[in-house]
Amino acid sequence: MVEEEKTVTSMVVDDCWNRIGVWSESKEPCPELETMIHCRNCPVYSSVGRHLLDRPVPDDYGKEWTSVFSKISSREKITFQTAFIFRSGGEWLALPAKYIKEVVDMGVIHSLPHRNNKILRGVVNVRGKLELCFSIGAVLDIERFEKVIDRGGRYVSPVRLVVAERKGERIVFPVSEVYGAYRYEERMLQPLPVTVSGSKAAFTKGVLCVEDFDVGLLDSRSLFDALKRNLQ
Repeated sequence: MVEEEKTVTSMVVDDCWNRIGVWSESKEPCPELETMIHCRNCPVYSSVGRHLLDRPVPDDYGKEWTSVFSKISSREKITFQTAFIFRSGGEWLALPAKYIKEVVDMGVIHSLPHRNNKILRGVVNVRGKLELCFSIGAVLDIERFEKVIDRGGRYVSPVRLVVAERKGERIVFPVSEVYGAYRYEERMLQPLPVTVSGSKAAFTKGVLCVEDFDVGLLDSRSLFDALKRNLQ
């Protein structure tokens, strides 16, 4: 508070709380403080406050506040999304987390008869149900994960299976590593570098920088449509 007398319209305000009250450094404080403890409890302080509130409104008061409230809020709306991050071969990729149903241990992938397709790997047993298993690495034309051939001629891999579903269509795909869910602002999504081309560019919406590595956010619609075409 300002340590001086103030004139408000025709009323002279004696701000004794600043001179001899709790907000002053006077060596002779107000004697009423022994009883009131604090200036807020004093009827003089309350009376001045009422007079200030009852004083006439300045001519430009309404215009000033009308200008304040009529301004459109300049706050930027921040939208958050959640991505599920995984690694396929040597590439870190992501899908919208809302499409991920579960992550399970890797099982044996059984090839389908009369099918010679790098994208449609076959079928795999997930909790007693056979699910179609696809290779996202093959769709994007990136490095495949390391394979291990068992005695029966079938291949298994020391990775995990991700079960995803979009509009009732379920897919399962193996991954080399799972990072997990990552929440991000939409403005954090960066455009693809000009050096990225081919299938990877066609199926990737943008790049997220997560910790010290870049993640390609996949276009779920394009990806599911491409996988569905391999069933025909």
